[in-house]
Amino acid sequence: MVLPDLLNAPRWNRAPRTGFNEAWYVVASDARAGHGLWVRYTVDVDQFGAPAPALWGSWFEEGRVFALKNTLPAAAIGRSGVSFGAAALTSDGCSGEVEGGGHALRWRLKFGQGAPGEEFVPAWLAAVARLRGGGFVLPHPATTVTGAVEVDGRIIELQRVPAGQAHLWGRTRYPSWAWARCSGFAEDPGASLDLLDVEGPAGARVPLFVFRFRGATHRFGELPWIGLSTSNPQSPSWHFSAQDAGLAIDGVAQVSPQRMVQVQYQEPSGAVHHCVNSELASLELRVRTRAFPGAPWRPEATLTSKGGASLEFCGPAKDPRVEQGLVISASEQKEASSTGSVAS
Repeated sequence: MVLPDLLNAPRWNRAPRTGFNEAWYVVASDARAGHGLWVRYTVDVDQFGAPAPALWGSWFEEGRVFALKNTLPAAAIGRSGVSFGAAALTSDGCSGEVEGGGHALRWRLKFGQGAPGEEFVPAWLAAVARLRGGGFVLPHPATTVTGAVEVDGRIIELQRVPAGQAHLWGRTRYPSWAWARCSGFAEDPGASLDLLDVEGPAGARVPLFVFRFRGATHRFGELPWIGLSTSNPQSPSWHFSAQDAGLAIDGVAQVSPQRMVQVQYQEPSGAVHHCVNSELASLELRVRTRAFPGAPWRPEATLTSKGGASLEFCGPAKDPRVEQGLVISASEQKEASSTGSVAS
């Protein structure tokens, strides 16, 4: 087991002066209440080595979907760990606040128990990732969050809501990708799924899937199993399948564009990635097992989550179906002194 603090350790301060991006994010989906949260702590380093921190917050519920980004001065970056002024991400939880476009979002959350931290990149791809100066780790692959979120002045309490926390970095982003996760299956709260499909060299798609089920972790992105994975991400839905020696999955993740936000990530070169994301997606997963390789497959379980999954698609083109865009505003470094705020 790798400790979350080690997996979350910043890399931007050791990056070469050729441009670099780093992000820590937390996602939480409360299917019963119909609420979803996506917060990000980011540092972009330009070609001169100057860091530009930012705090992002997106909220999802029926009739209220928005995405905010507050840019911060470099002086707001803390000397250790992940902290930007009063906002922080630790091994125990996260806090922060963003405002803009007539909306305000504040959060103070504690992580619960869950799956141990892990490296997501499979062993056979690790060398390629290092050459790109990049990485993707899951300090909290499947956990819960408890605390409070303040949405436009309304305080919402969260109690053991299924959540996940990840950390990624690199000199450049991949041309396009699709990402999904779920740790809130109605039939088996202990099961969790992470899906990533990235566009690699020459346009080749690389599907990397991890499924945690009944005490075992199935890494379908490892050799030779990756050759048996299929992936067809077509926003706003994604059909996929995978198998290893004893277990197979196939399923679909989908969401209405009205439940998505659209944000942009800019490279040092000026290129822009358009990303559509929702924390209120639905996911259905069929699980089959067999006694040994070559034996017939038998149905094992069907897992569903209605409105409790994350789903994201990113590429060079804007999605005209997703109308809720990102609101960006500058923010000065704040102290945690707002009386009555969940961030105080």
